[in-house]
Amino acid sequence: MCDKINKIKELGEKLTNQIEFVDKLIAAIDTSKEGLAILDKDGNYVFLNTAHQEMFKYSDGEMLGKSWTILYTEKQIEYFVKNVFPVVSEIGSWKGKDVAICKDGTLVKEMIYLTALPDGGLVCTCIIDE
Repeated sequence: MCDKINKIKELGEKLTNQIEFVDKLIAAIDTSKEGLAILDKDGNYVFLNTAHQEMFKYSDGEMLGKSWTILYTEKQIEYFVKNVFPVVSEIGSWKGKDVAICKDGTLVKEMIYLTALPDGGLVCTCIIDE
């Protein structure tokens, strides 16, 4: 009985340590000046740090569940689908420049870095390209 209790305590401590680490990791990502977003395999935002949301003038959580396509014109979307995503599929990453449309309709030049995730999603890191 004592062994089971000790094992449960040990597992509880490991879980607590992992939760604390994840909290620190999220805090570090959120304080980054670079925009960081994670998209699921369907291209919808599942995580965005504050910098990413502010870069495109969206409020906290407003982009969650929405498609990356909200930031681009039809022509740009077509370019990404035909030229960028095949590169990401083939080599696992891509970097380039583009102009995104902010929520208020203003334009922002950006440098974009895309990295493929094992589940078919993407990590998108972006900065304003002055």
